[in-house]
Amino acid sequence: MSNLMTEIDQRTGLAGANKMELLMFHLGTEEIYGLNVFKIREVMKLPPVTIIPDSDPRVLGIVNLRGENIALVDLKQSIGLGPVNHDGAKLIITEYNERKQGFLVSGVDRIIRMSWERIHIPPPMVQSSRQGSVTAVTKLDDGRMVLILDVEKVLAELHPKSDEETFVGIDPYAGLAGKRMLIADDSIVARKQIAKTLDRLGVIWEETCTGKEALKRLRFYAQDSESTGQPLSTYIDGLLTDIEMPEMDGFSLTKHLREDARFAKLPILMHSSLSGSCNIEKGKSVGVTDFVTKFDPKVLRQKLIQHIANATP
Repeated sequence: MSNLMTEIDQRTGLAGANKMELLMFHLGTEEIYGLNVFKIREVMKLPPVTIIPDSDPRVLGIVNLRGENIALVDLKQSIGLGPVNHDGAKLIITEYNERKQGFLVSGVDRIIRMSWERIHIPPPMVQSSRQGSVTAVTKLDDGRMVLILDVEKVLAELHPKSDEETFVGIDPYAGLAGKRMLIADDSIVARKQIAKTLDRLGVIWEETCTGKEALKRLRFYAQDSESTGQPLSTYIDGLLTDIEMPEMDGFSLTKHLREDARFAKLPILMHSSLSGSCNIEKGKSVGVTDFVTKFDPKVLRQKLIQHIANATP
């Protein structure tokens, strides 16, 4: 299984075509769970674990992977379902925000390729289950449902930071006061972090959960702009979008916008935990203005000042 995936950046082309690959796995319950392969570096048997005394019970210890120490997280326990049985368990090594962590799961199923159009925001009752960690759902050809987890939420709860620590130095900036931003991100944790940053900067914001919803909102602004004769900046000054989202990914969203002359000058910032030079190059190829790795409010502030506050009409 360790040879199943090598370099995930090679799959950037899938995102540009509004497609993704989903690794399905189990947690010892009836449900099937999924993670975007884009974020997975390796799947392997459980190696020897170094136990950390008095640590969070969800963090089982540290594993050494080719000289690199990686925290081992019990994913089942992290979403409130009790500990994983270690017999036959698999370790999924993921990378978020340039940091690696290992998630222990009961077993790995297979990888499937599908369009983001088949990935949907879950109903409220599903979204609130598993401690609010289900960010999207999809249905397999045989009718079974796959629950896609919001790993950013899991990690945020494992390493909570106070607002004072997270947003230190994020002061208002006169050039950003009253500017209008649209946020497109399916992660509730990410949207809250972004919103708090924008509030501190004096930016007016709206939020959407999918790229498709963001595209619809922006086209509405453009149509209203044309009918009233008001400039588009009356409605929106910039877009901050994630890469992976249900229904339409950030690359496809950007491509659609840049194909519309009305959005030719709209600043588009791509905000994602998917690190890697291939993502940046892909973003540039479809017209992304700049790239911000989640979640660094100081860098986000800097990019907003550069591209929104100092933007030329």
